[in-house]
Amino acid sequence: METEPVIEVVQPRVLTEEYIQDVWRGITLTHLQKTLGLTSLEDVLDPRHVNPQNIVYNMTNVNKHGVVTLEDKTDDLPHWVLSAMKGLANWPKYDASQPSYPWFERDVFKTVSDYFYSLPRPILTSEYYKLFVNILGLLQSQLEQVAIEALQLCTLLLPPASRRKLQLLMRMISRMSQNVDLPRFNDAIATHTLMEHMFSHCVLGCKEEMDLDELLATRLVSFLMDHHQEILQVPVYLQNAVHDHIAYLRKVQITYPGIVGAPVPVHSFCRRISTKEFEEQKLSLSQAAIADLLESLVKDKNMSMKDRKKKLKQFQRQYPDIYSCHFPTTE
Repeated sequence: METEPVIEVVQPRVLTEEYIQDVWRGITLTHLQKTLGLTSLEDVLDPRHVNPQNIVYNMTNVNKHGVVTLEDKTDDLPHWVLSAMKGLANWPKYDASQPSYPWFERDVFKTVSDYFYSLPRPILTSEYYKLFVNILGLLQSQLEQVAIEALQLCTLLLPPASRRKLQLLMRMISRMSQNVDLPRFNDAIATHTLMEHMFSHCVLGCKEEMDLDELLATRLVSFLMDHHQEILQVPVYLQNAVHDHIAYLRKVQITYPGIVGAPVPVHSFCRRISTKEFEEQKLSLSQAAIADLLESLVKDKNMSMKDRKKKLKQFQRQYPDIYSCHFPTTE
């Protein structure tokens, strides 16, 4: 009796929106873990608090200045606060229709500060308190550039409305602290120092007030003020890494061994795993997929030698650990 021939059923891979968001999440956390030099993020970050939709939105919905734009305007700062912040950021330029009198700028500033004091939650949500405190430890080690890169990634985890508030606040107080034409708000304290202390509680907070280290909070605000343009811009290298990875995944086809007429398997069953195991597996799969991406760069026969070298150098900068595993003798 003749047996039916064995064939391979090939199907193109379909990437769902949820899967793509998980790619963003996995690659972002992989970069963050590597930047911080940690073997795991579990001591500083609860993965349940990481919403991949926030990362995608913060990376893709920005204006020409890199500031997040909100589709839902009810989440935005009130118009009168935005107007006041713009006036202070561009002082002494102001709308001629607005009132002007001695100490007018102080009243405008009080309007802005009162609004931020009234916010129900700190801008850097309390769930990320340990993460931001960990990054501040880098400043004590004189690892300023590493801290900038880590903060660049961490602030992508924020809800879009919070990231927008942080961007606008840092731009305003940074410009105010550098503006020699702006009258000082306190004769005894420099404007930069005043801003650090005034907005530290609005920016960084934790669930237990007694746990908040005010020195750390003011130091973080000071660092954000001085480096806000670099920290709060969209990291192009991350965007490229995700886009390259998704493009690679879309090229991959899934092959199922089977026989003629056999249905393509749709479901598989596995044991129940814990949330911690699930998150570790997702991160491990992301790293494995990145290794597959390197393999595809090496074996792509349609790519010119020049383009391959360029892509490999870019990969080496972004994923040095994975690159060194594949090319252990490369200097």
